Amino acid sequence: MVRRWLVVCLALALAGLALVVPLRDSQAAVLAGPTAQQLRARASCESQLSTGKYAHDAGGSRTAAVCKSGAAVHWTADFDIDCDGQRTTQCNENTDPSFQPETSWQQSDGRPLNSAGLPFIVVPLPSSIWDYRTAGIGGATVAAVVYQDKVAYAVVGDQGPTGIIGEGSYKLAQQLGINPNPATGGIDGAVVTFVLFPGVKASPIENAADAVSEGEAAANAFVNSTQTCASTNVDFTAYPTIRSGATGSAVKAAQCLLGGTNEPSGTYDAATTDAVKSFQTRVGLTADGVVGAATWTALLAAGDKTTVRLNSTGVAVRRLQRSLTAALGRTVAIDGQFGPLTETAVKDYQRTRQLVVDGVVGPVTWTALQSGK
Repeated sequence: MVRRWLVVCLALALAGLALVVPLRDSQAAVLAGPTAQQLRARASCESQLSTGKYAHDAGGSRTAAVCKSGAAVHWTADFDIDCDGQRTTQCNENTDPSFQPETSWQQSDGRPLNSAGLPFIVVPLPSSIWDYRTAGIGGATVAAVVYQDKVAYAVVGDQGPTGIIGEGSYKLAQQLGINPNPATGGIDGAVVTFVLFPGVKASPIENAADAVSEGEAAANAFVNSTQTCASTNVDFTAYPTIRSGATGSAVKAAQCLLGGTNEPSGTYDAATTDAVKSFQTRVGLTADGVVGAATWTALLAAGDKTTVRLNSTGVAVRRLQRSLTAALGRTVAIDGQFGPLTETAVKDYQRTRQLVVDGVVGPVTWTALQSGK
């Protein structure tokens, strides 16, 4: 009888361990990414990408700006429920008066996304305020969404009105502890922070587990990145040649663009010379340690090769305007607006570099700029 009791106890103990281990694994997964506080703290608006601001709701005050910090794009807004996509018990014409049986991006099988089953966010349709495409964002781009002490990972899955921002799927609302009811749910106020990681995508778009793993890695890199350029101006009407011994704002700008873990000092010291030589070698320029027109052009153009053209707006256009100012040796207004004057500058650059003169800055023109031509 005693032996039988010991066997029962041992079985119960092992069963208890089996229950505890998965729980610990689950907790470890939750803790793999940064905290809500860490993400909010890092998502300070180092530079504003949008030329204006968005309202939370139709007819509301425009108070929400789209910003860039480090490699991330972010905004803080309310949270409205997007129940569009596949018809489910939670999302259909009866539960949501505005229901649409489609989403801007589809699953790998061609069906609309499932709002009740997939955490996704909504980006505003491209407009003169902001065009998400110029920031390297598209369907399946991964985002970390922060509300109170919760962090949930999602993908870009739908587009919304041009003047409104702050919307996510039924499932995302559930994960954040927000009422997901499409008719009565959501949350008001600038209380939810959406942090998007350009270039980071879930594959396929409906793979929520991949969004979490990719998102946690990107979020960790984001909160651990430095804010070296946060207060450094890199917009100049002319970019002077600088070398060892130089000081001032142009040196700080170059140090900012070169990267590193220290706040730009504004003094062109030995470490700066070494960093310049390393950069010049990497892009194929003569490694002389001097930042002249070619090195400025390559530094200022560095980044993604998002195609921009007449009427494009955003951070890629500002980057283009800076690099053209250096490459052409004349002032190109740095305002993030690809207008006729910027188009003329692009064509002048393309003509003098024996490129196709079409005024469109795609991968070929970006490659030329990033090599310091």
